[in-house]
Amino acid sequence: MSATVGEGFDRRAAALLRAAANDLKRDDDNAERDLGLEPGSFAEYTSGRRPVDWALLQRAAEVWPLNERDLLPIHDDCPTGLSVLRAKESEASSRVLARGGTDYYEYRDTAMSRIASYRPEWIRMLQVVGNDRADNPDVRWNRGHLLYQFTYFVGPVNYYYRWQGESYCVPMETGDSVWGLPFAPHSFTARGDAEPAYILALTYGGGLVGDAQRELAVLGRRAAHELALPVTRDATSADGQIRSFMAAGCVTPAELAARTGLPPERIRQLTGPGARAVPTQDELTVLADGLGVSVRDLLPPRSTSRHGVSIQHARDARSWVHPDEGRPAYRLTRLAGDPLHPHTSALQVDVLATADADSAPLATHQHQYLFVLGDAPVRISWERDGERRTDVLGPGDSAYTEPLVPVTFSAVTEAAPRVLMLRIGGHVTPDVRHALGAMAEQGIDRYIAEDRLWYSKEGN
Repeated sequence: MSATVGEGFDRRAAALLRAAANDLKRDDDNAERDLGLEPGSFAEYTSGRRPVDWALLQRAAEVWPLNERDLLPIHDDCPTGLSVLRAKESEASSRVLARGGTDYYEYRDTAMSRIASYRPEWIRMLQVVGNDRADNPDVRWNRGHLLYQFTYFVGPVNYYYRWQGESYCVPMETGDSVWGLPFAPHSFTARGDAEPAYILALTYGGGLVGDAQRELAVLGRRAAHELALPVTRDATSADGQIRSFMAAGCVTPAELAARTGLPPERIRQLTGPGARAVPTQDELTVLADGLGVSVRDLLPPRSTSRHGVSIQHARDARSWVHPDEGRPAYRLTRLAGDPLHPHTSALQVDVLATADADSAPLATHQHQYLFVLGDAPVRISWERDGERRTDVLGPGDSAYTEPLVPVTFSAVTEAAPRVLMLRIGGHVTPDVRHALGAMAEQGIDRYIAEDRLWYSKEGN
């Protein structure tokens, strides 16, 4: 395993092995006995002096209550904080997919990273239609897919989507955008072939992929349906969250009434079968105290999507300058999104700065995807580990940047560049960030790379 993945991967694998043994309360002697290792070898594995191999991971997963993926680090394919896929490389990945015996889409890869859940594609519409009817027989629908999808439109593209058996068609133009929910069928066609008609389909997993999906696959369909909590447009009722915490703590309605001081009838209205009562802010506070949770844990998310999608036309989109009117480096336009994903941000960036000195750094806690729209190149500068780097992205180039990497953009020619920017949250959720902030001194460093036994054999 180590011969192909690199020193950083091996070092992270060693730290995960040490952390797992600590969690299972195995010192080196016990770990060696469990895993059938020779004396002294476990310390060599966990120090990185001996690479962790696949046979060791399999053995650990056999004898310890772990999965192999618990001991597998992820690959770092972005060591400088930013990686680029050139337009020529994207074109080289071109492939045509047919539907119903007709060439329907041309797909091209754009910048991806193993660190983030993006699966972004450039897709050209090959099917041309003569009307905007949702029931057009020339439209070839998909079956929907797991990933959320943000779509940016270029040219005369028809967007089709289906929700609860109803089909819709919306004519889209350059700069329009859509955000859509998983597994909802959809399709795209061109309204003519006189000009380019393509989309940037930026699909991403959010919190649905990874461990959550694998755990629910084991628990089964029934558990998944029972665990699903409804999402509404107004997000006012908290009955699902309250009932979940009551069940988790074996709290009866009578006990919750006693803890909160709320009348039993009010508890029934808030948590009983078919409850739709809306708790006041004061009630949320006492309910959270009574259940031993934070108020935010009782606040349901909301969605403003309609029929499974949120559509943002360019003509109605909000724009502003950054950092301010007196020193405008960028004009930003807000694209489609939804409150269900507060850590997803989609922006169109018109670069006003003509030199690096006029640029302003843009940094975020999110993973960031960039695509150069239009015909103007853009200069991009970024900083990682104290080192500043600069590159020029041409039209059709795309890039990925890690969270917290500040980037600046400036024009290369007299033409103003335009960049599509999609930012998504990763696995470092607000819960994880709060946990990091609450750790004991030196806890964060050991969390990132555990390097020691959890106790001292000398008794210190």
